[in-house]
Amino acid sequence: MNKPESGWMSLDNSAKIYPAVTSRNWAAVFRVSVTLRETVEPETLQAALEDTVRRMPSFCLSLHRGLFWYYFDANRQMPRVEPDVANPCKKIDKKENGGYCFRVRYYRERIAVELFHSIADGTGAMVFIKTLAARYLQLRGFPFTAGEGVLDCDQPPQPVEWEDSHTRYARFQHIEGRREAKAYHPRMDRQPPPALRIITGTLPVEAVRDRARELKVTVNDYLAGVICYSFCRLQQAEGNRRQYPVKLSVPVNLRSYYPSETVRNFATFINPGVDPNYGEYAFEEIVQHIHHFMRLRLNEKYLNAVLSANVGNETNKAMRVVPLVFKNWAMAFGYRLYGESRYTAAFSNLGVIRVPSAMIPHVERFDFIMGPPRTNLHGATAVSYGGKLNLTLSSVADQTDAERLIFTELVKRGVPVTIESNRY
Repeated sequence: MNKPESGWMSLDNSAKIYPAVTSRNWAAVFRVSVTLRETVEPETLQAALEDTVRRMPSFCLSLHRGLFWYYFDANRQMPRVEPDVANPCKKIDKKENGGYCFRVRYYRERIAVELFHSIADGTGAMVFIKTLAARYLQLRGFPFTAGEGVLDCDQPPQPVEWEDSHTRYARFQHIEGRREAKAYHPRMDRQPPPALRIITGTLPVEAVRDRARELKVTVNDYLAGVICYSFCRLQQAEGNRRQYPVKLSVPVNLRSYYPSETVRNFATFINPGVDPNYGEYAFEEIVQHIHHFMRLRLNEKYLNAVLSANVGNETNKAMRVVPLVFKNWAMAFGYRLYGESRYTAAFSNLGVIRVPSAMIPHVERFDFIMGPPRTNLHGATAVSYGGKLNLTLSSVADQTDAERLIFTELVKRGVPVTIESNRY
């Protein structure tokens, strides 16, 4: 296993696709943030960041292009904190950021981390920002104990935290195919980069949970149903003669199925949705359809077949000796066939965030934002903390019809929503 602070490190299986398919207009960047109950001191945050990257060396890396694969190399510089901006998740230029694949920003009480997806998934990013916030509070004189996904910066890094769990757990007993029908995509004008419209609705967790219980589904199923139903209505309003399936790309945290402690990527994706060619679906039908689709696929055997399909491409002996320039072409071609064209929007829910009890009085909220998609227009994320659920819709479309339909549907069904946005 490569040790990140001592030299080069290979990209994990999920990470390999992102450098190959990024473009001038697509960053593959997402963002997590924590809002404290006090104004952030930049100097203290800088010290906390330096301690955090020493504790989590898999973040202290720079990306390089090799002959056969991209690879990470240890970054000897220290990353620098910077003020926040109105349009987050801009493509990370290593010339501006000391070669790092992430940036840390601050604004008033908020600390935000924006990451290139090759570094970590949402779970790993949340470990990083919780550890960073905890270290910041500790340097401010507030004691805490590690736990609940917060690492102790006074302890040495552990090799299990930077393992590639994909290759460790793939069994290759069965390889799941990837063939799916093309999905619906709204007909809207795309804003030029780096514009990113962010609309966050804050919902009471109990209200959403009550609506989900009425239909005997999870909160995640219910929210996915609301989003899917709203895009179905959007497609109906367009009046297209040909109707396409409305599907969401939902990441599955594989740490729930395997005893992995990695803070790198360890997730796969499933695409629940409905096909309006079978007829018009009522809201309750869509929620139930998604619920049963998820239950059929959220089991270790099916997920391992998907995981094995992804790892199989990497371990193929012929593929390994193909020069990177041809690998990039093949991966970009495969992404066009099996990537965003096969779903309408991505929806990622990090669930309920927990922190050590000593941190609770100092933390107001958490947020999770998806960066601009490559070809699609919308992304949706959710995260819950302190009895509130923040549902964030990020978009590069000029129109806000999808966001309006989603939040209106929630209100209509008895879930109060408080809206905020980075646009007036």
